Amino acid sequence: MAGVLFFGYVADGRVQASSLEAATCAKDLAQKTGVPLVGAVLGSNQAAAKTLSSVGASEIYFVDDSRLQPYISEAHIAAAEAVIRACSPDIVLFPQNSETNEWVPRLAAKLDAALVTAASQLLLENGELVAIKAISGGAAKAEYSFGRPLRMATLSAGSYEPCETTSQEGTATAVTLPEVKTSVAVLESIADATGAGPQLKTARVVVSGGLGIGTRENWKLIDDAAAELGAGVGGSRAVVELGWIPPSKQVGFSGVKISPDLYIAVGISGAVHHLAGISGAKTIVAINSDSEANIFKAARYGVVGDAKDVLPAFVERVKELRAR
Repeated sequence: MAGVLFFGYVADGRVQASSLEAATCAKDLAQKTGVPLVGAVLGSNQAAAKTLSSVGASEIYFVDDSRLQPYISEAHIAAAEAVIRACSPDIVLFPQNSETNEWVPRLAAKLDAALVTAASQLLLENGELVAIKAISGGAAKAEYSFGRPLRMATLSAGSYEPCETTSQEGTATAVTLPEVKTSVAVLESIADATGAGPQLKTARVVVSGGLGIGTRENWKLIDDAAAELGAGVGGSRAVVELGWIPPSKQVGFSGVKISPDLYIAVGISGAVHHLAGISGAKTIVAINSDSEANIFKAARYGVVGDAKDVLPAFVERVKELRAR
């Protein structure tokens, strides 16, 4: 059976936004090529699979097996291979994350499939699938064609709008995880400290800081502003390297790619690899003492000034407007 298959992720019983973004792309390709749209979810039960099927997929395959948690790449490879062999798709899509970044390339090699990772868009040109992705730290974009019958891609977060769900549900079909030989064992899982406030990847408002903040002690400006606005906290690669914030909060091409409604960049110069991570932001506000900073080219609104003076005043003004 030819078709477009997308893999979704479910955490704490909820379908992740990246799953619905992958579903949007998959649905578009399925409609344009006139083939079935099917989905899959690993390490989840039938109820979660049915929730994911509400995007319009005719069938959702799920693998509910304790060996998939905690995460081990070999188990996910085996589970995904079993799903793909069950539905025989032509195109397979995955959300790009730390896990798929590890195991999907190995799966593609095992299935002799063509793979493009971290794609920002998939198009059909003269009937052929073409992937577009950022390269050179986000400074340019490249187009890739696929040289195998089975075509696979991982999609960068924020590349597509999440697919709208309906009350209709497709069929949920269980797939058995075969015998898996693993070379590692998980002894303990330690989560990154996320702090208060919304998660960076899903926050509608994000306040990010860079070296222009001045000192580690001044980082309190960013935390206080985020707390007042109910925003997520991010930062540039430079402040991550200095240890001011954990790597999980790095925004950029080599960090987290986000698409908030409002992105407030404080003391961030605007290197191309940082801009690549916020290309999906609807509105960018830049605060920087350097009037020539590259971040102003991407910002809708900009203020040239000392962050210690500008940011608190900006937050107070936003609070006043919200109170009206």
